Amino acid sequence: MKMKCLIVDDDPLACKSLLRFCRQVPELEVVHVATDGSEALQWLEKEDIDLLFLDVEMPGLSGIELLEALPALPLVIFTTAKKDYAYEAFEYKAVDYLKKPIAWPRFIEAVSKARMQLQRAVPRSAEEVYIKEDGRFLRLNYDDILYFENVGDYVRIKTTKGSHIIYSTLKNIYKKLDQTKFYRVHRTYIVNMNKIEDIEDNSLVIGGKVIPISRANKPTLMARIHLL
Repeated sequence: MKMKCLIVDDDPLACKSLLRFCRQVPELEVVHVATDGSEALQWLEKEDIDLLFLDVEMPGLSGIELLEALPALPLVIFTTAKKDYAYEAFEYKAVDYLKKPIAWPRFIEAVSKARMQLQRAVPRSAEEVYIKEDGRFLRLNYDDILYFENVGDYVRIKTTKGSHIIYSTLKNIYKKLDQTKFYRVHRTYIVNMNKIEDIEDNSLVIGGKVIPISRANKPTLMARIHLL
C-alpha cells in the first residue's frame, strides 16, 4: 500500500531534496508540495494524506500552527534546521524528527517508522474515532454518535452525551468512517444507521431530530435497512 505524502517547506532546495528522496521509495506517493503553512492548510481541508513532511519554521503559518489548525493529524515527520523543537515533536507524537540537511539513511529510517505505524493503525472497521477539541484528542465511540451535521465551514457531531464542533467537511469525515455503519443521507447529514428510529417519506428521525433524506440517496438507504 502506498503512503500519500505532502511536503510542506518554504525552502525550494529542501522541497526538491525531499521530493527526490520520496521518488526513490516505491511506497511513497507525493501528492502535493506546499511552500507555506497556509497553502498546506487549504489543501488539507479538501484532501487526505497518510504522511506529512513538515518544516517547523516558516513565514506566516508555522508548522506547529498548521498542526494546531488541523482537525485530525496524519503521520508527521518534522524537518528542520534546528534542534529546538524536540518537545513539540514529542507532543504531537511525530514519527521522527529530521535535521537538515537530511541524510538518506535517516530519511529511510524515518519512512520505515511511518510505514510501521501505518500498518499498526486502527482499520476502518474500528469502533471509535478521535476528534481534536480544545487542544486535546477526544475519543468518540461509534455507538455514541447519532449524526454529523454540516454547519458552514464546520461539522457538528451529535452524540448521546452532547455535541462537538470541529473544523472539517462532511466529505472528509465520511471517507474516514466505517461506511457499513454510517451513511450520508443528505448533503448536510451523515447518520449512524444503528440509531435510526423512524423513516417516513423523505426524512428520518434520530434522537428526536428530523433529518432530511435526498431523493438520490433514499434508494440506497432503504436497501441497507433490514425490512421484514
